[in-house]
Amino acid sequence: MSDVQVISGTRRAIKEMADGTIRVQIDIDPTCRSAFWSLFPSIDMPVAIAPLVADFERREPEPEKPKGGALAKLAGMLCADSEFWKFLTYQFSLEEACESDEGAAEVIREVCEIESRSELDWHTDAADRFHAQIRGPWIKWRERRGV
Repeated sequence: MSDVQVISGTRRAIKEMADGTIRVQIDIDPTCRSAFWSLFPSIDMPVAIAPLVADFERREPEPEKPKGGALAKLAGMLCADSEFWKFLTYQFSLEEACESDEGAAEVIREVCEIESRSELDWHTDAADRFHAQIRGPWIKWRERRGV
């Protein structure tokens, strides 16, 4: 058997044609660019495909992480606000002042009992804690300060 050259890529789209042919779109990894062009210099060349994971049939797909929505976006915007950092330090009597967006994000995750801001949009209890302990008090704090 001759040497096999592997070109890695990711399947992006698939479509079944009227005659039953399956058309697959594959994005080739940029590090394989020159190898791809040397092996496939023109269209309509025969190819073979195989997954790059040897045990692909036995692997369970990774559960899809829920994407964040409006609350996750709001939390992200708040974490970028230095006034919000002061509020968190005051509101939660932090031993050390909150002085970064990552520090603010950590406080939100801890208070809301979540691992990721995206959970705010998918876990009712976390959203309730966010509104009751962070968002509502933040709005009142800003009003008192005339912001």
